[in-house]
Amino acid sequence: MGYCRSNSLLFQESAEGFYRFRRRLSGLESDTERGEVQSAGEAGRIQALSIPSPASDSIATETIVSGSTRLKRVIAIAFAAAVVATAALVIAPHFVSVNQARLAVLHALRTTTGVEPQVEGAARLVLLPSPAIRIEGIRLDDGDGPAFTAEAIQATVRLLPALYGNVEVATLTFERPELTIDLRSNGAVRFGIPLHPQAATDASARPEIRFVDGIVHFKSDDTELTERLSDVDAAIAWSGAGITGTGSLTWRATPATISASITDMAALRRGDRSGFRARLESDLLDLGFDGGIAYRNGVQADGALAADAKSLRAALSHLPVAPLTRGGFGPFKLKARAALTPASLALNGLSIELDGNRAEGGLTLKRDRGRTVLQATLASETADFTPYSGGFAVTEDDGREWNRETIDLAALQALDLDIRLSSGRVTVRRTELEKIAAAASLRNGSFTLSVGEALYQGGMLRGRLALSPGQEGKADVKIEANIANFNLGPGMAEISGIHGLEGKGTLAFALEGAGKHAHAITRGLSGAVTLAAADGALVGINVEQALRRLERKPLSGPPEFIGGRTPFKDLHVKIRVTDGTAKIEEASVNSPLVRVKLAGTSSVTQRDFDLQGLATLVRGGTNSKEPQPFDLPFVVLGSWARPFLLPDPLALIQRSGAAAPLLEAARKQNHSEKSPEEETTGDTGAPEPAAAAGQTR
Repeated sequence: MGYCRSNSLLFQESAEGFYRFRRRLSGLESDTERGEVQSAGEAGRIQALSIPSPASDSIATETIVSGSTRLKRVIAIAFAAAVVATAALVIAPHFVSVNQARLAVLHALRTTTGVEPQVEGAARLVLLPSPAIRIEGIRLDDGDGPAFTAEAIQATVRLLPALYGNVEVATLTFERPELTIDLRSNGAVRFGIPLHPQAATDASARPEIRFVDGIVHFKSDDTELTERLSDVDAAIAWSGAGITGTGSLTWRATPATISASITDMAALRRGDRSGFRARLESDLLDLGFDGGIAYRNGVQADGALAADAKSLRAALSHLPVAPLTRGGFGPFKLKARAALTPASLALNGLSIELDGNRAEGGLTLKRDRGRTVLQATLASETADFTPYSGGFAVTEDDGREWNRETIDLAALQALDLDIRLSSGRVTVRRTELEKIAAAASLRNGSFTLSVGEALYQGGMLRGRLALSPGQEGKADVKIEANIANFNLGPGMAEISGIHGLEGKGTLAFALEGAGKHAHAITRGLSGAVTLAAADGALVGINVEQALRRLERKPLSGPPEFIGGRTPFKDLHVKIRVTDGTAKIEEASVNSPLVRVKLAGTSSVTQRDFDLQGLATLVRGGTNSKEPQPFDLPFVVLGSWARPFLLPDPLALIQRSGAAAPLLEAARKQNHSEKSPEEETTGDTGAPEPAAAAGQTR
């Protein structure tokens, strides 16, 4: 036991001695530290005597270096590094001349850009925050388009080579630069700053390029397109054969961040394909591309394209292409395989979402004779076009009045388009079409919508709508449609607001007019309308029951025309529309029990009736024992939505046996009191009820 204890003490003293010797050599041991170490050694010896174990020996050794000692050591090392760095900053300028630094910067510019820089100002050395050379007034011009200029350039140098008298440029920072990007009609793009480092064989000879508070101008030689990017802060760095750029900018008061990388600049200069990635992020639009790029008579690229916007309308407000409608163009997402050529942008395998609608297909965007042309073929399961109907709606939301919202055709001048759409179901306000195949065309401000086929209320719809600018800011509208074998009730209610029909029918119409809104267009509306139906019914009226009641008791009181239904075998209507007034050339309803004929006019603008009719209760025939047919003249007045019928009172009085003598006496009295002028002219006043009925019939 005594032997072990003596060995422990000997080890402890040896450790203390070695530590004190190392501290003296370094010159960092103070008197206080010597006291602390000595105290720690005595405490260790006491502990070793009181607790003779290996654990106690290790604990005593660890307490030699205290926490305060470590902190002092770190501070000393940091202080020494700061002293060395400051000394280097002070000494470095003495090893490098200003002229030598200036030549090094110009060589770096020449190596990086491939052109001879033009310097307008003087050069000077800058020490803080790092060694740098600052040159005022830089201009780069390769003879192709506008030159690249900057108010100043500041080049940072590597410190250690500078101590040996060598100037190696680490970064080139252009302060308040200004460059122009030309978009030319042949598809060529001039990026404003030349980057042709042919002479650079060593990657270290290509310094990082930075832009601070710059301005970028976009110009097109075939249009008046001009755009300006401000507050441009960017960095371009070489990575082997490739180049990477990142930065931030402001476009029309909208901040954005960008990043791009090209994997092989040498291949790009040869006209070969190089890998390319780009990303744009802003509050308006996120845009990403991952694929390849080449420069052959203009920029060509292909790869995966993705776009995402909270509001496409807000994003398009930054472009010269305005939305075609006042509503819609909200949340937007796009994914496609993009192929960019100098003349067009093609999107294949397209998946697009807009305002909750999703479609797939392909899209092409190109320039043709100075105009933007969009062509697309899309397919969707469902599509709701209600958000885009603002300004083009025919009726108000309740369907009872024509829309008075001005039709805005200004957006139709922005571009030309040709879109083909197939969808399982399309909704426009209260109208639904199923299994639709349609095409929309826009040429020089004239819009055409053609429906090849669509299911409408159980029938087949084919039609065409043409909308073009007219005189005095009016819109010229032409519409042609044929709806075969459709449900009359909901169909006619949606199209015209006329209720009360039941069954299957065929409607054909060709109408045209001009005006600033739908209500104005109806005032000059002209064209023709035909309607034919079979095995249907007039809903809301029982003509047979009303006629039989009036036949028995003509003066029993107002007949009840509301309620019930009148089945018919066939229905035929032929209408001619002139200057907003519809004249009924033929209108008949036939069934085994009743016949109804109508004549008169209807105001398309006011949406009301002014009709005369004749209702006939059909008998078994001339050889039948039943009485002859009962005819009742009537009028139809009121709105399309709520018309009302009034029987001819003279016909009812004449039909009544009790009132007939009174009517005859009144006629005789009226004849005896005729004026001489009436006797001369032969005017007998109002026509006889029977004569009126005969004319109507």
